[in-house]
Amino acid sequence: MALSWLSVNANTGAVIADLPTLKVDGALKATLMRYESQTASLPTWDPASDDGPPPNWMSATRPGATFLVALSEPEPNEPRGLPLWGGMVVRRNRVPGGGVKMSLVTAEGYLDRVYVGDEPFTATGQNEILRRLAAKYIATGVQRGLPLRIEVIGGDGTARDRTYLDSSDKTIYSVLSDLSGVIGGPEWTIRWEWVDEQALGLVLTVSSRIGSPPPAGLNPNAQFYLPGSVTDAELVEGYGADEGANDVMAVSSGTEDARPQSPHQKNDGDLRPRFEYRWTPSTSITDVNTLTAHAQRALAAMKDGSLALTLTANREEAPKLGRDWFIGDDIGFSIEAPEFPGGLVGTARCVGWELTDTTVTPLIDVTNIEGGI
Repeated sequence: MALSWLSVNANTGAVIADLPTLKVDGALKATLMRYESQTASLPTWDPASDDGPPPNWMSATRPGATFLVALSEPEPNEPRGLPLWGGMVVRRNRVPGGGVKMSLVTAEGYLDRVYVGDEPFTATGQNEILRRLAAKYIATGVQRGLPLRIEVIGGDGTARDRTYLDSSDKTIYSVLSDLSGVIGGPEWTIRWEWVDEQALGLVLTVSSRIGSPPPAGLNPNAQFYLPGSVTDAELVEGYGADEGANDVMAVSSGTEDARPQSPHQKNDGDLRPRFEYRWTPSTSITDVNTLTAHAQRALAAMKDGSLALTLTANREEAPKLGRDWFIGDDIGFSIEAPEFPGGLVGTARCVGWELTDTTVTPLIDVTNIEGGI
């Protein structure tokens, strides 16, 4: 099994070239509401060999103008594989005899290169806020952008009051991160799709929750087992400075002698000593209620410390990414090993994944795990 690669135009999604000799360094990674980076290389062209890059490799790897997209193996009655991951070329290094080396960043990274103007929202659904901002500032249409389709699942969402100012120099990425960072905030993710046989497009999905839980009374469609398709598993628990806290406060930038800040959000049922955490979710928040919502979400994530379960599985044997499961879905797992007395069995949400030619690694949120750790 092996992923295949092609280059597409960053403005239109049109396929520029196949890149059969492209190599990446390590696993491809995708995470909800966050951009990821990768490095890749094309071998030096050799006139005596057919293994070099395509003749139009210069235009196919132009920084800022192209995405390199990884496709899964095609299934029967499928002309090409599913697009699983794509990275915009943001740096290209050429060294005589050393081939072409590139730095890539996923489409979410582009959102950190586009700024929001004056945009007031009053009693507007949070999903609708994200949709309007994406349509105006990201998608090709009103101005140059990405070949982006926007889908909103579950209606407009919770009504919010937000005012964004051009003078605040906020990028789309920071605005989306701020809004998603409050308790009950929206979620979003970007994926790729085939538009036709000659073009790919991006899809921005906005919802109160990305992905699906299993139907009531049923197990998730995707199951990962050790022994079985899982070849490696690791559970990491931490309560370091950025991992755990039972007393949280969100603050913002002040004016003169005033500094907006939330009340202390505490987990009084915790038997640990007091561990405090203070941070600034955004420098432009003046509403204490908004800061409180950020603090509540942070406390929910940090009150028990960090807990990360990683399962690495054989791609050929494991449930298929992009067919059997997607980012945000609940997945099932069962790990039998001496380090987990009685076994580790449960259902948890996949908030990201890592992918190589031979392995797939769902990144699991175990804060609300069903089954127990």
